[in-house]
Amino acid sequence: MHPVADRFSTSWGALAAAAAAVLLWGCLPALRLLIENQPPFLTATIALTFAALMGTLRSWGVLLRHPDHDKGSRPLSLGMGVGLAFGIVGAIGFYFIGLDQAPGAQVALITYIWPLLFIVASEFLETGRVRAIVIGGGAVAFAGSALLILSAGGGAITPARLLGYASGVFAGISWVVYSLMLKRGEELASEAWPRIFTLAAVISGICHVTLEPAALTIDPRSFAVAAAIGLGPYGIAFIAWAYGVANGPSRLVGTLAYGVPVVSVGLLVLLGETTPTWRLFLGAALVLTGIAVAGRAGGSVRPHGRPARRRRLRETAR
Repeated sequence: MHPVADRFSTSWGALAAAAAAVLLWGCLPALRLLIENQPPFLTATIALTFAALMGTLRSWGVLLRHPDHDKGSRPLSLGMGVGLAFGIVGAIGFYFIGLDQAPGAQVALITYIWPLLFIVASEFLETGRVRAIVIGGGAVAFAGSALLILSAGGGAITPARLLGYASGVFAGISWVVYSLMLKRGEELASEAWPRIFTLAAVISGICHVTLEPAALTIDPRSFAVAAAIGLGPYGIAFIAWAYGVANGPSRLVGTLAYGVPVVSVGLLVLLGETTPTWRLFLGAALVLTGIAVAGRAGGSVRPHGRPARRRRLRETAR
């Protein structure tokens, strides 16, 4: 394939993978409605265990069909594995804690500051500066997200809510660190993901045992929902997001994450859990406008972190 066509195809594939991750994450609030009285880190442990299982099956399938698929991929170092595992545990565990302690709308708003931070950090790391249009696009999308998820109103500030808001902050920071770590260097090999998910499940399990009341019994439906979360929003989605971050334009990929509140609210409306209002439609319009603005700005800077094996293939083609 021609080098330009190869690069174009890779970028669009990365954007499609990131968009799929956003859709799966958007399903999380609806799935979580089905979980009752289950500690946050226990839910995360179950989800990550099934994510590890899914990652293992995926890795086997990929290597059986394409034995040379991981040739030239980045090996998983101990530091990278531990860092990514803690990032995943932080993103999931703290988010669930926040939703348990504070109103979900405010917690979601605080957590989804992270895409803007990721866009700004990526812009600075790639160019040494942050353009006003990138900040402007992110701000418009952030305003749309705020309008969507704050429409339910606030309430009294209590210690429990402060804990929930702080957990949202830590969840957002975990997302930024996780995404920036993925952006460095080459794409991880397929076999790395089961190890990362397994390590994350162990860390989350330790957090459950040491920080939460022991669950003597587990509700079968809650267990099944947590397993579904592990297979979809926190299994396939994490891998798809990793591919999108490693191979796509940083600013556009990062801004796509603002679509999560749009998908979440839209799904809740369809399920009858949220009433459609003018704020819903205006917020969705602002989110999409912000994505378009930041995405247009993002096209002028080539993302780093392109897999080395693709570079070598293009050099061979020449």
